[in-house]
Amino acid sequence: MLLRVLLSLVTAFVIFFTSSVYAHPGKTDANGGHTCRTNCEKWGLKSGEYHYHDKNGNIIRQTNKTIHPPVVRVNSKHVVKVIRVVDGDTIDVRFSNGATSRVRFIGVNTPETVHPQKPVEKYGKEASNYTKKRLTNQTVTLEFDVGVEDKYGRFLAYVWIGKELYNETLVKDGYARVMTIQPNVKYQQRFITAERKARQQKKGLWKL
Repeated sequence: MLLRVLLSLVTAFVIFFTSSVYAHPGKTDANGGHTCRTNCEKWGLKSGEYHYHDKNGNIIRQTNKTIHPPVVRVNSKHVVKVIRVVDGDTIDVRFSNGATSRVRFIGVNTPETVHPQKPVEKYGKEASNYTKKRLTNQTVTLEFDVGVEDKYGRFLAYVWIGKELYNETLVKDGYARVMTIQPNVKYQQRFITAERKARQQKKGLWKL
């Protein structure tokens, strides 16, 4: 009997010790995973790599799990990395938990370049190339308004590069027109003012 007890204690100790070795510390998120920030090579990870741990502390890489975007609340802000520019006013981003999502800019509309039922519109390529130049691989802040998603499941957001409101920049420099859709109207007046100046100065699409 005593021998069985001792064997049980030893087994428990080995499991605990093994888990402690492999399960490096770090607070997990709502999806049960986290991002490696320090000593990543020690765990066979890259810095910034998102992953999970199984019940024994073994690492399960991101590709083995479906990662959902964090909960996006009204008027919230999220820091993300731009991983792809789809069009002048649409980007794909990666959240801090590793999830990726498509984002449509609020309040503005650039000429179409990838619409399945429309030809490439005038100044569309210029607008798309400008956004690629400015945002590709950049870390930006998404600011959400009252409506956080559209009917296509895309997030709707204002994009900030530091203190620059990029949505406004597109309008100000003539790459986009104002397109207001309720209830997202927080910066509507700023966009209208920017468009009026762009038209007066015949910038971008207004010089055609």
